[in-house]
Amino acid sequence: MKTLLRLSLLVGVLATSSVALAQDEGGEGGGSGMHRSGFLLDRAEHSRPMLLTVQAVIPYGYFGYGFPIGVGGLFYIPLVKDGFIPPLNDEFGIDFGADVIFHLGWATAVFDLIIPVSVLWKFHITDTFAAYAKAGIALRIWPGSAHAVWPDFVGAVGLDWMFSKSIGLRAEVGYPGIKVGLNFAF
Repeated sequence: MKTLLRLSLLVGVLATSSVALAQDEGGEGGGSGMHRSGFLLDRAEHSRPMLLTVQAVIPYGYFGYGFPIGVGGLFYIPLVKDGFIPPLNDEFGIDFGADVIFHLGWATAVFDLIIPVSVLWKFHITDTFAAYAKAGIALRIWPGSAHAVWPDFVGAVGLDWMFSKSIGLRAEVGYPGIKVGLNFAF
């Protein structure tokens, strides 16, 4: 699964890079196609909102401990609003939050708390749709377990679809699991 996620991320980055390099330099002023405002090849400066995400979590990385299912929240702060690749409409930021995971059918420790901190690199495909990759660390607190606190890592690829200026959907897959939620921009 990790190899598949890495390969998908690599293909996505290479594809967007090759599209950017293949385009002519004359598309900076609103343009057409992917050069339109807010689209992938828009080189204008952008204002990026902070996002609060409320999400459902299925952490398949923890399936050895009953059936895990949970809820959580993330807060995203854009740090580099116009990204690292000048021809692309990208951004880089940090997100952090907490997930409460319930282990259905597990008798000794029925819930745990995951506190992740990740860096997130987002590529705006259109003015409402973006794809991202993220990597980070997490503190896993599991009361009742033999090892109640330990570090873990997080990594995922995901999609954001903002169907209005302030509300959208977020979906991601990676380790430790699948997350689907609502974004609230401000």
